[in-house]
Amino acid sequence: MCHNDGPAKVEARLHQPGRVLDCPRGHASGRPPARSRPDDTLHLELLIPSLFWTQGQGADVMRGIAAPTLERWLSRGRPGASIPGTADRWLWRRFTAPAADAPAEAPTEAPAPQGRALAGAAGTPVPLALPLAPVTLAVDGGDPGRRWWMRADPVHFVIGRTGLRLAPPSLLQLREEEAAALATAVRAHFPEIADDLRAPVPGRWYLGADEDFALETTAPADAIGDDVDRNLPRGPGRRRWLGFVNEVQMLWFDHPVNQARERHGEPVASSLWLHGPGRMPDAGQPGCAGASGGGELLAGLAALAGCRWLPAGELADPWLGRTAAGRWLLVLDPLVADAQAGDPFRWRTALECLDAGWLAPLDRALRAGAIARIDLHWPVHGSLSTLHVAAADRFRVWRRQRPLATFAALPAGRTDA
Repeated sequence: MCHNDGPAKVEARLHQPGRVLDCPRGHASGRPPARSRPDDTLHLELLIPSLFWTQGQGADVMRGIAAPTLERWLSRGRPGASIPGTADRWLWRRFTAPAADAPAEAPTEAPAPQGRALAGAAGTPVPLALPLAPVTLAVDGGDPGRRWWMRADPVHFVIGRTGLRLAPPSLLQLREEEAAALATAVRAHFPEIADDLRAPVPGRWYLGADEDFALETTAPADAIGDDVDRNLPRGPGRRRWLGFVNEVQMLWFDHPVNQARERHGEPVASSLWLHGPGRMPDAGQPGCAGASGGGELLAGLAALAGCRWLPAGELADPWLGRTAAGRWLLVLDPLVADAQAGDPFRWRTALECLDAGWLAPLDRALRAGAIARIDLHWPVHGSLSTLHVAAADRFRVWRRQRPLATFAALPAGRTDA
């Protein structure tokens, strides 16, 4: 199985991110789309989140995976400079202009609240969430204007050994009528604070305000599996908004929607996760002719910067037929949901699908001259590793092709050991 973010998903305004579909292997023709002129080539920047299994026993999990194209790239490609920051933060820096009142290097980590250390699941500092709410609101059909917006996404908590933990977003999967009923209850119970609560997508809700929320927040992706208390909002507005969240939890505890979901053995909506507060940023200069994939964040950033955006689809060949010449940024994220869920078996299958349906056709296009070069990026411990892949790399036969498990055992981000 592998995840699909094809045209149908985009037409539905990305209502079902992370949906799992059967993964077709190979392609119809076996040949990359032909390009008629030498200058009709792509320079592809390829970002693949969760490319390596990082949740322990990486070498064991990756042993025996059938991903020959990825193995050859890692074995014979040329390592590039590491890029600081997470994948989402790298995309944000590319597509937005720095705020006029921001310091030269804005902090990416939240200061620890008084009396305790702020740490993620591995004891590392928790990064601040990007102010993405207005960007994704625009993708979801709203008009952010110059107001302040904050994401308030329904989430499910699971009981851990030391307290409540945040479950992966893909676990909840509210239906539209369920989300509408829960949102109506919140608006009715909090007419002042939630008067402008919007729920255009079951998994993405928004709160609007005329002034700054005065909060520092943690993105759900950075808190999955961690104690909820360690990742709650910080800042001057903390008391007000934590009080709001706590009351939502009590309001929803015996709500008919949750009662029905419990009867059917489905996860309940435990609370709202506040993150990404801010106003619409100014557009940057992303330095690419087009972007593709990456869900609602990249779609919104591309629209902000006036950059063409295409859904990635299930396979590389149709995508190659729809792209134009120039530098393109492609984000392939079918591995993320399984990595977040901690499911190594489905993650292995998704990686094999990715190699067969995407990497192998891209490699054929590279050898045929339709792609000039591929710059592969993947996240490793708070930064992005880079590998430059060229058609001539296949002649570097002195660098024997090694199995993926050997790369999992190397120092973070290294492929040349």
